[in-house]
Amino acid sequence: MSRVPMQSVLVFLCLLTGCAAGPETAAISEQAIFPTPAATLPSPTPTTTPVRPTPTFTLTPSLSSSPTARDPFRVTPATIMMHRSNANFDSVLFLQELVAILKAHSFHVITYREISANPAITTIEQGRLAIITIDDISLQYPMAPSVEAMIEILLEAGYPAVLGIVTEGVNPDPLVVSRLRQLNELGWEIATHTDQHSNLGLMEQSAPRYIFTEISLSQDKIENAVGVRPITLILPEGQMVNDRTQIERAGIVWIVGINGGNSYDSTRDSFYVGREGPSGTAALTFEIMMRRFAP
Repeated sequence: MSRVPMQSVLVFLCLLTGCAAGPETAAISEQAIFPTPAATLPSPTPTTTPVRPTPTFTLTPSLSSSPTARDPFRVTPATIMMHRSNANFDSVLFLQELVAILKAHSFHVITYREISANPAITTIEQGRLAIITIDDISLQYPMAPSVEAMIEILLEAGYPAVLGIVTEGVNPDPLVVSRLRQLNELGWEIATHTDQHSNLGLMEQSAPRYIFTEISLSQDKIENAVGVRPITLILPEGQMVNDRTQIERAGIVWIVGINGGNSYDSTRDSFYVGREGPSGTAALTFEIMMRRFAP
């Protein structure tokens, strides 16, 4: 029989009886009962993905959404040039028919002064604007019956017009003055047609300095009689000058001729614009105006 080591016997007895054990025995029994826990592995260091800032955008108005940022060249409103009736042409009937056409097509009839007050309107309402001018109205003599009739047609339609006033003479007609004041208060525009209805193109060739006098004298007379100083010049015979210095010196903003002027440069100090005269019927004239001013 093999002999059991004494140390093993002592350990066995102590476990049964709960006796105190020496340091060596305690160490053995403690390790047997409470095993040393496995070493804890360090947690892996978390990796982070850099957070990128959310991009921001600055919205800049496009040309289509900002009328004032558009091309400075503006299309001239469709403009008709009217005079009093004569033996060959009934201005009243023609205007009556033209007004009906403008109404049917929902046109907005304005004045040059209105464009100066709201420059963007020729962009915002391009193709839907019209201007009606009536020339050769004397400040000194009674209005022609056909001119009065045209005024009444426009008043009934709610349309303003631009009236070209010739101021030659020293005694304004009281009835004309009263009528012009009334129309001015209603939003019509009183324009100068010069003092003596002078061809300014010819005047430029012979005495260009008198261009200023011809315009400013007329402006003075209109301002004294009606109470408003014109900013629009309707050129007699539609004749434009090569150098507009004397016209601009008079404070004129709109220079209204006949030929050309289908568009204007809105960055200039003054604007040359054209007009269309009656061509047979009002319907035909309207078609011509649309091809010219609303291409």
